[in-house]
Amino acid sequence: MSRIGSTTTSIATALIIIGLTSSALSAQQGKAAKKVAAAPVSKGPTYKVEKGPFKVIVSLKGTFEAEDMKEVYVSPKAWTPNTGGAPLTVLKALEHGTPVKKGDLVLELDLEKIDRAIKDLKADSALAQAAIQQAEEELPLVEKSLPLELAAADRAKRVADEDLERFLKVDRALAEEQARRHVESSEHYLQSAQEELKQLEKMYRSKDLTEETEEFILKRTRFQVRMAEFSLKSAKIASEHTLKTELPRREKNLQENAARLEVALEKARNTLPLVLNQKRLALQKMKYDHVKSSERLAQMEKDREMMTVRAPADGIVYHGKCQNGVWSMDGGKLHRGGMIAPEETFMTIVNSRPAFVRATIEEKELHLLRPGMKGKAVVSGYPDLKLPAELVRISAIPTTPGKFDARIAVTLGPDTKAITPGMECTVKFVAYEKSDALTVPATAVFTDDGDADDHYVYLISKGSAPAKHPVKVGRTGGGKTEIDSGLNAGDEILTSKPESK
Repeated sequence: MSRIGSTTTSIATALIIIGLTSSALSAQQGKAAKKVAAAPVSKGPTYKVEKGPFKVIVSLKGTFEAEDMKEVYVSPKAWTPNTGGAPLTVLKALEHGTPVKKGDLVLELDLEKIDRAIKDLKADSALAQAAIQQAEEELPLVEKSLPLELAAADRAKRVADEDLERFLKVDRALAEEQARRHVESSEHYLQSAQEELKQLEKMYRSKDLTEETEEFILKRTRFQVRMAEFSLKSAKIASEHTLKTELPRREKNLQENAARLEVALEKARNTLPLVLNQKRLALQKMKYDHVKSSERLAQMEKDREMMTVRAPADGIVYHGKCQNGVWSMDGGKLHRGGMIAPEETFMTIVNSRPAFVRATIEEKELHLLRPGMKGKAVVSGYPDLKLPAELVRISAIPTTPGKFDARIAVTLGPDTKAITPGMECTVKFVAYEKSDALTVPATAVFTDDGDADDHYVYLISKGSAPAKHPVKVGRTGGGKTEIDSGLNAGDEILTSKPESK
């Protein structure tokens, strides 16, 4: 065979092989396609949409609270912490839950300190009254003595001025002259004695007298001369003292006394009226203090009477106080030796009927509730009791962040005597109701990217994978969501998002 023929045969053979291969591949692909088309779609948990009754029920946790509650506390006006009156020591208190009548003794306090304080105030009051009486008797005397004291001071000043003037004009010159005259007299007396001695000595030269007489006379005269000499010496010293010391000192004393009495007179004129006025004001202050002390004593006695605490009304003793339905039952203070503070509510007298329920509403549920709605209250301790209830009031502002206070009226009949304030209950209100609502599980409705307005479900169609399907929703409650549009009864949806592959 030639080379050309051999090549042609090879090409033909190759083409045949390629054609056979393509046919085989096409057949396999067709079978695979049929197999895929025939394979069932994986769906997961599903729900078949249907119509039926639908309710949105709001459940509120509440506490029974009495309409009539009288808080018990001690409110002293005079026996305060500043006067040693706080805290108040408990001797005995009625037990929690004790029924009482108005006026029954519910608390006894230790009254020893206040009794001692009242006794001291009474003693102080008696002393103050005596001091006031004494001051009232002294004041007229002071008023009478004031002009006398002023006159005496004026008279003393006038006498001092007169004494000074007389000394300067008369007494000093006279004293100076007397001092000089005294010296002069002493000199003259000395000269006379000396001359007399001289004459006697001349005279005794004659022999007419005996020696004894002569000696006696001469001795006496010589003694007189010596005494005259001493007298002159003393007179000179006294004169010098008078002129240089005594008279200047006397003048200075008189001047100082006059100046001092002038100051005393001025002081008397200025201060004695002030002293009188001060005594008047002091008497007024004593009377004012006595009045205030008497008022405090009277208030202290009222405080003391108040500390024998009695029930303000008929009811049941509750330890602590109720605030917004919550009881602070701190009975630890109401034992012997316990301490309570003034103005502190330590006990409440509760009249258990009539009563209402105080509940808390979450902010997210406000749009579902309104005053006037009817419901049922189920008592926690007596679940068989289902009491008619009506939502009376919702607070306009939150009592705590995100929570609002609700007042619910309940009907308590003869079979509800066991229900007492402080017990808990659950109140249920039907916020929305429809007999033929189209509903789906709430977990089957989805939104994307936090957009709460665009809702969708995963709708199942035969022969295809579940696909997003938009819906318009209504209310949600009890684990179900109402579908307003987008689905029909009998549709089948997924209850959860399909797993991504």
